[in-house]
Amino acid sequence: MFQDERHNNSDAFFNFSSAYVRSLPACTLAILITGTAVTASGQSVGISVELLDSPAPVNSHLSRVVSDTSGQIYLSWVSEEGDLARFSYSKLTESGWSRPELISSGSDWFVNWADFPVLSVNGDNMAAHWLRMSAEGTYDYNIEASFSDVQNQDWSEPRVIHSDGVSAEHGFVSMLPLKEGSTLITWLDGRNTKNSDEYGEMTLRAGIFSSSGQILSEWELDSRACDCCQTSSAMTSSGPVVVYRDRSAGEIRDIAMTRYLDGQWTEPRPVHGDNWQIAGCPVNGPSVSARNEQVAVAWFTAKDDTPKVQLALSSDSGASFTAPVLVASPETNGRVGTALLDSGKIIVSWIDTSSAQAKIMLSVFSGAAELLQQVEVANTSASRRSGFPIIESVGESVYVSWTDLSDSPQVRVARVSVK
Repeated sequence: MFQDERHNNSDAFFNFSSAYVRSLPACTLAILITGTAVTASGQSVGISVELLDSPAPVNSHLSRVVSDTSGQIYLSWVSEEGDLARFSYSKLTESGWSRPELISSGSDWFVNWADFPVLSVNGDNMAAHWLRMSAEGTYDYNIEASFSDVQNQDWSEPRVIHSDGVSAEHGFVSMLPLKEGSTLITWLDGRNTKNSDEYGEMTLRAGIFSSSGQILSEWELDSRACDCCQTSSAMTSSGPVVVYRDRSAGEIRDIAMTRYLDGQWTEPRPVHGDNWQIAGCPVNGPSVSARNEQVAVAWFTAKDDTPKVQLALSSDSGASFTAPVLVASPETNGRVGTALLDSGKIIVSWIDTSSAQAKIMLSVFSGAAELLQQVEVANTSASRRSGFPIIESVGESVYVSWTDLSDSPQVRVARVSVK
């Protein structure tokens, strides 16, 4: 496995606690849905779904909702005015959403329904990325990132995070806050796809970037990955883990994980052997969440033309996983998310396609993978224009962001409380 010469003392940055102390902001919300269920084990679970006012304007999409270590919620989105794309964010305060702040804008961005910007908040520092075209090829684009001091709200000049200089596909980024304001950034890197007469392999790479954007370490994590499925990362008590869709020589595209242990990344291993053989990328990546040694991974598969959303759990920081439990099948197109509550409950988001009007669904599981409750958050569309719903947990609540297509596209946000 390749290891870059710039890998220097990275363990210091991975000594970062994943046990957050979180608090919920108070604001006026409208309750849309409430419900209580009693499980087979006799456990009572109550759920309320509350719609928040959205700070995003009309013609906004590609949203993400993230939290910092204090439980502060941030919402980011992309809005478009003609050829101009604007990447903005707002934070949820005691009195509601703050005034939106512009991170960056451009008329030469690669704006894509599945490969879209990430905002990461790390104490008094922030990091954000977007995609900018690098050549005339349809998928020739770079990952650009900017870094900011939250107090000064001063974003750095954008920098390309990969140093290959090849006009090829680079994207599907995940970001993970580390110590001292640094950020672990993981991405799919297409540099090898342009290095021969034949189409080369998409690789998975990762790097640590300081709070000012300086690259501190960089690695190739996998020399052959699926070309356009999202990556996902999380912090365990043993260090960071990265999940993604792998790609074997025989076109098996199952979900794999690599872990950072003892100063190096482990050989990628499958979370579960679905043995889904598919000639092209399904554009449907996995999601991982972690809390101390507890790890949850959700993903989509369609082996034997049977769509499924599955969930596998680990109690040893990802060293081993349970057999997967079925979350949804067959009327789903995946687009999954995961979140862990303070209580240890696990939330999985997914799209239900059982009727003409697709639905954003949340399934609530116990720490032992028992299904406790299932709730519909909002109507959506199965089309690409609706994008990927994103979820983030704070305490015993989950924030959900998505694109509403009922009129002009607009980002919406809901809070789901579990009792």
